[in-house]
Amino acid sequence: YTQDKIEKVPYPLEDGVIFDVEVCMKNGPLPTLATAVTKDAWYGWVSKSLVDGTGVASESRSFSPDQLIPFESTADERGKKLTDHQKKPKIIVGHNVSFDRARIKEQYWLNSTGTRFVDTMSLHISVSGMNSYQRAQLLAKKEVAGGEDDWLNCTSLNNLADVYNLYCNKRHKKEARDVFVEGTLTEIRDQFNDLMNYCASDVIVTHEILQNLFPLFRERFPHPVTFAGMLELGSAYLPVNSNWQRYIEESESTFEDLNYEAKVSLSRRADEVCKLMHDEKYKEDLWMWDEDWSTQQVKIKSKLTKKQLVAIEEKKCTEERELSDFEKYLTDGEDEPDSLEKEFAHLEDTKNLLPAKFPYMPGYPAWYRKLCMKYHEPNWQPGPQNISTSMKIVPKLLNLTWENYPLHHIKEHGWGFLVPHNDDPTIETKLPLKQLLAQCPLPAKQFGAHDTTYAMDSLDKDVQNDLHKTEFWRFKKKKPKKDEPDRFYKGTGVWCDVDIDNCCWFFKLPHKDGPNLNVGNPLAKDFLNKFSENVLAGLDSSATEVLKIAKTVSYWRNNRDRIMSQLVIWLNREDLPFSLRKGDHTSYGAIIPQVVVSGTLTRRATESTWMTASNAHVERVGSELRAMVQAPPGYNIVGADVDSQELWIASLIGDAYSARIHGATPFGWMTLIGTKSKGTDMHSVTAKAVGISRDHAKVINYARIYGAGLKFAERLLKQFNPSMSDSEAVSKSRKMFNITKGKKIYRLRPEVICDDLEDRDYSSWEAHRLAKVHGKVLDDMFEGAKWRGGSESAMFNRLEEIAGSIHPVTPFLNSRLSRALEVGEEDRDKYLPTKINWVVQSGAVDFLHLMLVSMRWLMRDNARFCLSFHDEIRYIVPTRYKYNAALAMHVTNLLTRSFCAARLGIYDLPMSVAFFASVEVDSVLRKEASIDCKTPSNPHGMENGYGIPPGESLDVVKALEKSGGSLGPWHAAQIRRKKMEREDEGVDS
Repeated sequence: YTQDKIEKVPYPLEDGVIFDVEVCMKNGPLPTLATAVTKDAWYGWVSKSLVDGTGVASESRSFSPDQLIPFESTADERGKKLTDHQKKPKIIVGHNVSFDRARIKEQYWLNSTGTRFVDTMSLHISVSGMNSYQRAQLLAKKEVAGGEDDWLNCTSLNNLADVYNLYCNKRHKKEARDVFVEGTLTEIRDQFNDLMNYCASDVIVTHEILQNLFPLFRERFPHPVTFAGMLELGSAYLPVNSNWQRYIEESESTFEDLNYEAKVSLSRRADEVCKLMHDEKYKEDLWMWDEDWSTQQVKIKSKLTKKQLVAIEEKKCTEERELSDFEKYLTDGEDEPDSLEKEFAHLEDTKNLLPAKFPYMPGYPAWYRKLCMKYHEPNWQPGPQNISTSMKIVPKLLNLTWENYPLHHIKEHGWGFLVPHNDDPTIETKLPLKQLLAQCPLPAKQFGAHDTTYAMDSLDKDVQNDLHKTEFWRFKKKKPKKDEPDRFYKGTGVWCDVDIDNCCWFFKLPHKDGPNLNVGNPLAKDFLNKFSENVLAGLDSSATEVLKIAKTVSYWRNNRDRIMSQLVIWLNREDLPFSLRKGDHTSYGAIIPQVVVSGTLTRRATESTWMTASNAHVERVGSELRAMVQAPPGYNIVGADVDSQELWIASLIGDAYSARIHGATPFGWMTLIGTKSKGTDMHSVTAKAVGISRDHAKVINYARIYGAGLKFAERLLKQFNPSMSDSEAVSKSRKMFNITKGKKIYRLRPEVICDDLEDRDYSSWEAHRLAKVHGKVLDDMFEGAKWRGGSESAMFNRLEEIAGSIHPVTPFLNSRLSRALEVGEEDRDKYLPTKINWVVQSGAVDFLHLMLVSMRWLMRDNARFCLSFHDEIRYIVPTRYKYNAALAMHVTNLLTRSFCAARLGIYDLPMSVAFFASVEVDSVLRKEASIDCKTPSNPHGMENGYGIPPGESLDVVKALEKSGGSLGPWHAAQIRRKKMEREDEGVDS
């Protein structure tokens, strides 16, 4: 639509587009309608299903590019060879634009076009993102204490309407959106004009936001690499093939088989426990004593009415007079009455005493009846069929214990356990005290590797939650703490002041997000690791079997909906290169992961499925997920894991601050030359000094560098070893922090120094006492606090300097902190732990952006960005260039680390960090090329199960050998061209 005319075009013609897609959710994930605007025209697109009224079957998961929105090609163009227009750089802008990108036809081509995507939501989070404490306040719409609400004018929630209100100070009506969420295609067609106007209004709003927001973004993120890195992150692409469907089928089948096995075991266990009805044995059971054992009885009629008796007598007479067809053919003697039949004939009459409506399962306890199907239900089966590990009764049926104490449930406090405090056998209790006392010594527990792995996976999120909670309690008035009684129990349970029957305390199970939260299911993912260490245990083999199955299926149970709902677009045969059309009947397709390129306060990219996927584990159904991203024939997946990225960034900051020499601090030295095998890396050194395992030390080291404090370290130690006393946890944490972070010291201001006050280091306690004695504020008498005496003191001093500045910026690309956390001169310490965490993590985002831009520069269009997660980065590369790409990865690491060091005033780079330990050249997406990814759903591994051999792991020497020292023929051509230009210049001169 232009000012001059309306015409049909195959796709938008301009290079810059503001775009919005709407999807009828009831009709599936495909686009329903879309609008776009450029500097010259408006564009509208409507799906064939909306025009024809032919919706896609809801169960259908087979989609093709023809059902998507064309943005750079006609219906006949398939992307096998890109045109000049398709290669040309173009920009599409949208709010949460990854959702829109996943519905564009050309994005699923194997050859990447020149189009990139700008996400106004990511720009907003970078400029004005908030922490979870602020988000909670905003959602609660609570009044903020006077002078504390300046940040409210600088941030908002991430949805389009709130972001529009923040930057444009206007309102945007979103009510029409409900039609797409809850309505049908027919309803959308009936309101077509209104809904197209609504979609167009979203485009207008997005444009207005961009006009106000983008200048702010450029001001706060001045280096071009930041924006270029975000564009590259937004082009992620995951190739899949027929193995994707096989993976889902195998995982689902294994999941169902194991679930059925657990169900049979639980059903059998319920039958056994039901027998406790006899002689009221349940009153002596530590788990079932408080369940509902009431039964329903069959109410027999005491006698029949006179009318009923007459009817029965008449029926008997009729039966005696009438011979049945069968009796007519009986021979002599065969119709003589049976003596036993006469003897028990009266029993038949008792059926008339039964009630008209029979009670459901009479004689069975109420808790058991709830587990059974009703007779009228389809596919009725006898016994407890409605049972699963998510039901409240199951932990009791399995006789689960925590630290050897029986589990118990209280509605107000969730799951916990019972610890006796009274051993007087004469007191009357409903609870079976005698049996409880027979089972109570606290066993010593050893903590295994499973929990440290899980703790590392969720560490970043856990630390940030802890930091934001710290901010919350800083502004919250503290309630007086209830006195806890002197108690001999020293485990991990949470005291909640509940006394049961005056004989035992109820302790809550520890929730991973803090003691104020209740545990809803002790068989949930967070607790299954405890089963491996026998902290959570059962009394017999059935419990062990069910817990093992629950742990095995937990990954698939928690992720199956997200995985199975992935939008996979299957390429038609004519869309494929000729090399892929011949041979077997393998299908090829792609998934566009919906990556928010700046999804958190620290600007880390987020995505709900692929960026949170675990590595393949032998005990996790479906955990081979990443390995299902498989390069088509003729292509490889090349990438690497950045070794100790955040440790190196933090140590580099400390080294530059201390002496501008690599390894100038103990922390920097250990990071550069320390090795695990010799016990000289920082995790081994910390573990040895404090007396804990290396795995535990690693988790706590990262937590500390992320900004976590002593309390968090104490909680981790207690989590790792439940038998550790509180005093021991405090002692070890303090020792660890003294060795690493050091001690906080204060120095007097020069104008304060006198004969009575010597110029020396003062401890925190001494400084506060002196200030109080002299009637002064601490900051008026002392300079800012510094850390001294620890291996990481220099690093923390520099981090606190950056975090405490008026406008904190990252040391590499000068990326600035969100407006919502910037404070004035008088409030520099506000949000300090969160800001320290931001410096390290946002510095790591700078590092990633530098790597992405370097690889694009080195490989040009010959490598397509696949995905980045944690510290890993992967590319899809034509097989003929795979070794060139491996070398480019090594060179990228060299250039990126050199750039970071130079920005901090250090102009050399140690060989130990200059290149990757290895670059993986593989055909699938997995952490290491040699991992076979064996899981319960893939028991034969990738090689025997899928016919996919191991890949190669290349250090820089091997990469140089295999690539011939070349980054690709395009570089050789460039070198020849420059050489000729120099020769021509020489001739001219």
